[in-house]
Amino acid sequence: MNRFLTCIALPFVLIGCAPTLDPVWVNPGAPALQAEQDFLACSARARQDFPERSRITTSPRITLGTGLCRSGACIGVGTGSEVFDSDRNEPLRTRAVDACMQAKGYRQASLPACPAGSATVLASQPFDTRGLCVANGRIAAP
Repeated sequence: MNRFLTCIALPFVLIGCAPTLDPVWVNPGAPALQAEQDFLACSARARQDFPERSRITTSPRITLGTGLCRSGACIGVGTGSEVFDSDRNEPLRTRAVDACMQAKGYRQASLPACPAGSATVLASQPFDTRGLCVANGRIAAP
């Protein structure tokens, strides 16, 4: 029985131990401050062109059977409706930022998050991102 539980639990432990990857925009040789200003300008323009457009929807209320419960077991279960709020323009804003940053010479890369308190933010964009990490949205060396 213990071996069975280990085989089931091990994949979940490995997934929990995998480092999270943060997306960053890289333009080799560009000053880090310029990269941040370019990203903020692209984001502001995208928000202006595609403002937040909320859409609130609800799931239907479902009742199956009569709802008879005895000793903690129920026959005929009802579920209440859920409310969902989504921004219909979010995909367009993301595409607009991507296109803007690519037009400025950036490419997107995914780097692991830096260990807490042990990273030095780089002053300029690197040519090689191997061994680097992301600290507060900026490329850093551990």
